[in-house]
Amino acid sequence: MKINNVEIRSFKIEDLQEFTNMFITYFRDDFEIEISDTGAKKLCKKISEDVLSGILKLDLLIVDDKSIGFINSQVDTPKSDWCEREGWGFIREMYIHKQYRGNGLGIKFVDYLEEAFHNKGVDKIYLTSDDSGKFWTACGYEDSGDISRINKHPIFEKRVLS
Repeated sequence: MKINNVEIRSFKIEDLQEFTNMFITYFRDDFEIEISDTGAKKLCKKISEDVLSGILKLDLLIVDDKSIGFINSQVDTPKSDWCEREGWGFIREMYIHKQYRGNGLGIKFVDYLEEAFHNKGVDKIYLTSDDSGKFWTACGYEDSGDISRINKHPIFEKRVLS
């Protein structure tokens, strides 16, 4: 598939419906977890409120003017509902529509986020992964050997250097 016109940009409140649609697909297709439309709307509204208040960062991946992915992140602080490593960057969730996977967009998305963390003075990033972590290893993340106390998944981490 030829990919043209790739844009990564911060979430705006006008994106809420598109984000919610992607979030539903993410849960239902990737995790095979049934989530009601009402439940998804409520959760996405909470995420958007946390983004607008500065607790979370949410970026959208757009191809040919169509939102096809998102990456949800934060710098861990006690203000968030998830803080395992205070001061570290945390990649909470990343999603790219299945049709667009395998074209280097995921790595581009992660590079963008790592640069944003670095620009904020954050040099250590972590995430949890419920699969083998093959993608994350390809992005330079290493299995720390630790298990998240929150979701019980392996923690992968990376130091971002200047």
